[in-house]
Amino acid sequence: MKDSLKNVKYIEKDKILDFIKVLQKDYTVIAPKKVKDFVLFGELKDNEEPYLDFLNSRQSPKEFYFPQTETIVEYEGIIDKRVPKFSENDMKKRIIFGIRPCDVKSTLILDKLFVNEDYIDDYYKRLRDNTLIFSFGCNNPKTTCFCASFECGPFSEEGSDAFITDIGDKFIIEGITEQGNKIIDKLPDGDGGMLKKKKEIKKNSDNVVSCIENIQKIPEKLRGMFENPVWEEISERCLGCGVCTYLCPTCHCFDIQDEMIGEDGRRVKNWDSCMFPIFTLHGSGHQPREFRFQRMRQRIMHKFNYYEENFNIIACSGCGRCVTECPVNIDVREILEKIKKL
Repeated sequence: MKDSLKNVKYIEKDKILDFIKVLQKDYTVIAPKKVKDFVLFGELKDNEEPYLDFLNSRQSPKEFYFPQTETIVEYEGIIDKRVPKFSENDMKKRIIFGIRPCDVKSTLILDKLFVNEDYIDDYYKRLRDNTLIFSFGCNNPKTTCFCASFECGPFSEEGSDAFITDIGDKFIIEGITEQGNKIIDKLPDGDGGMLKKKKEIKKNSDNVVSCIENIQKIPEKLRGMFENPVWEEISERCLGCGVCTYLCPTCHCFDIQDEMIGEDGRRVKNWDSCMFPIFTLHGSGHQPREFRFQRMRQRIMHKFNYYEENFNIIACSGCGRCVTECPVNIDVREILEKIKKL
């Protein structure tokens, strides 16, 4: 939607809580919160303001569509007479407020897997359909950010219902979708001066974000590299801790387990990681990915080759969490550059 004064609104910074209270009348508001030394997304309680002075959250809001632990079904009775008792109650609509553009991009990437013409994950879709996105521009991206590599950027509006920009003393809020425009309709109108200031901030921000050139050539390059010895070199420092996959906003590996007490039980879906040795362990005891280089190869091949083959999009948004949080300083950008040069 092109900029126009009727779709550009603003909020004085000291009025942000008033706006949140208005939203909470009809929506559950999920926003960044300061938790000890980290910024994490969570539901805002009464009179709680979002914490918007941050570069990026420790963990993406992925868990609000794809929960870390999710009950699929509950049952009771003996094993051959299981009676489902799980019911999908109507849920209150939600707004994820203050999400960064890279994490919005990640949501669009996950949509390709969980909701497509061949398969629909009803659990994911239910949460996704009930959630609006108010994204938040990155005035000061980290040097580890490389979102510009993936048709994204610090001020990308793709996938958002409304877009928020911090211009110093105010927040500009621009409506992107019909729902977004309806929600912000009663806010005061912005003006051309505010949009000019946003343009200057965006220009400075775009100059900070790194970009891996020719990233779209990586999938084709990887197709002939399965047996390449470079995987052992790349994985030499890896500890197999899985932090890169758990914090990644596009990783989606999971395990399903049944938990029972007496005759009652539930089937639970839990996050898992391809970096863990047990992830591919067969019931027979066979382990097809016995060595760490095989698990590292799977992670890179999946994100930058297999996913692109299946859904025509690379499963990375350049958020940089795997770079900043890796305890042995493995940088996926260096891995991709190494692959390009082979």
